[in-house]
Amino acid sequence: MAETMQAIRMYKTGGTDVLELEQIHKPVPRVGQVLVKVKSISINFADILVRRGHYPYMPDFPATPGAECAGYIERVGPGVENFTAGQAVLVFGKPCYSSYLAVSQERIFPIPPGVDLDEAAALPVTYLAAWHMLHTMRRVRERETILLYAAAGGVGTAVLQLAKLAGARVIGLTSTDEKARFLREAGCWKVINYKTENVLSKVMDCTYGQGADLILDSVGGEGFKDNFRMLNTLGQIIWFGISGGMPRANILKAFARNPAPSHTVSVFHLFSIIQNRPLLRHSMKNLINLLAEEKIKPVIHARLSLLEAGKAHRMLEEQQNIGKIILHP
Repeated sequence: MAETMQAIRMYKTGGTDVLELEQIHKPVPRVGQVLVKVKSISINFADILVRRGHYPYMPDFPATPGAECAGYIERVGPGVENFTAGQAVLVFGKPCYSSYLAVSQERIFPIPPGVDLDEAAALPVTYLAAWHMLHTMRRVRERETILLYAAAGGVGTAVLQLAKLAGARVIGLTSTDEKARFLREAGCWKVINYKTENVLSKVMDCTYGQGADLILDSVGGEGFKDNFRMLNTLGQIIWFGISGGMPRANILKAFARNPAPSHTVSVFHLFSIIQNRPLLRHSMKNLINLLAEEKIKPVIHARLSLLEAGKAHRMLEEQQNIGKIILHP
């Protein structure tokens, strides 16, 4: 009789009720694959967009959500090199809301001894996005000022840590006083509660009328146009999320105003990094080393069981989290 495992399955898009915990066949590793016993699964807002049916790269149904997890290799398939049974590994880019995962050796990264698996699972999506926005698209410099949307979220806390390592200053936008206190304690230069404060005036005040050098916008929506009023000369906007919907700003009109600004608008999507294998492996190696050296530390908001995947999604949707939410199979 074939062995079984637990997995979250989706047969349609919708609310959290479409996330069904099922017993399905345990996979067998094929050529070039390993079988990973999953210990820690990290939740991302992209998982919610998939569940709602709004993600640009939708899976075929029935589908298992997820993009990052950590665990131990249980078996190696034929042709696998440099990995052995019992080794701790990080898995990135495969659906992983399950207790086991058969995955290509190209999608796994070794975890050094002593590294917490929950923290390792929380690393790829948020820290890769933060790393490449700061160091590939921008080349952030010491003393630059960064305006960061959703600063207390997964990507936000990753940006804050990596920006501090680079010597940059972060103005964090958040929605509650509790999150504001956390951000100040975490080393945010300035914190603005966008629910109760005027973001534009606060940003311009604390930058002495100059504006931010870099704006990292994960929201988009109607407010995207305000970014152009908060940007310093030669400043850059990197748009990387749609939690507020698609941006509705007329970018050409913003560039054509008098006097004309010298600004850059860029779009970042992590999928492009996943497709570039050498770039992915190089940046993941850097981040895993920083984690092992305790120079970065993913913030874990909650640890829930796989059965509570729906609860985890609601926490993210309602912006209850500070940092990442982890599922344990």
